[in-house]
Amino acid sequence: MRNPMLHAGLLLAMLAAVTPVAADVVLPPAIAASPRLKDLRRSMMAGRELSDRQLQVLADAGEGLAAARYARRLEERGLVEYLDDAAHYYSIAVYADREFAIPRLVAILRGGEAEFGPARLRNIREVLDREARTDPVAAAGLAELLLRGKPFEQDVPRARELLLAAAEAGDFKAGIRLAQSHFTGAPGLPPDPEAARRPLELALSSPDPGVQSIARTLLNRLPGGVPEFPAAPSAMAAEDWTTVSLSLRPRLRPETLQGATR
Repeated sequence: MRNPMLHAGLLLAMLAAVTPVAADVVLPPAIAASPRLKDLRRSMMAGRELSDRQLQVLADAGEGLAAARYARRLEERGLVEYLDDAAHYYSIAVYADREFAIPRLVAILRGGEAEFGPARLRNIREVLDREARTDPVAAAGLAELLLRGKPFEQDVPRARELLLAAAEAGDFKAGIRLAQSHFTGAPGLPPDPEAARRPLELALSSPDPGVQSIARTLLNRLPGGVPEFPAAPSAMAAEDWTTVSLSLRPRLRPETLQGATR
């Protein structure tokens, strides 16, 4: 007679043999091909403090965490001449899926002090465009830059698309900013208060009483005022760039910006 315990044990052993314990880390090709860079990366991941040059070498090879750390060091020097390099390395980090670097990248671009060459600025824009397709923080950040017209060329229609996508993903302040844009208008785009209704109704679901108050005030300027049943709340916690959990970050729906990329 077959022993059921023995049979179960053999089955578990077979499953263990074919199921990996953990997925292998996919290294950037330049690092995967270099034993020296792999050792350097291993040291960084083990907690060793690397020099600026070592971080830069890893970052230039596509290692996102090294790029973010090097960018932070450059930024903390407090000198304007380092800001374009800091933004460049933050963009490498973002491209390598280190999304916690997005707020710092956007902050440098918004600050207006850094001076960028055309090629570097174009690369940074491409990174933000790519990230804005799925990440509400990137979408809202890029939208603000496009509304301002610095350092990128002003593009109000694209900015509004991004703000709406961010608002629908739970960034209710983006909804307020979009509504304000519709109320005030823009060059070649006259005010359209009724277009502000959708983002303001989304903003009513904010857990922030201040955002709710602004949304109600603006909605009361429209025919019909505040709806009786506001949209259901959706959570989007404030994020610190060093502690954000990427698995919890709200994502934009892929169809939201379909066909809107450059």
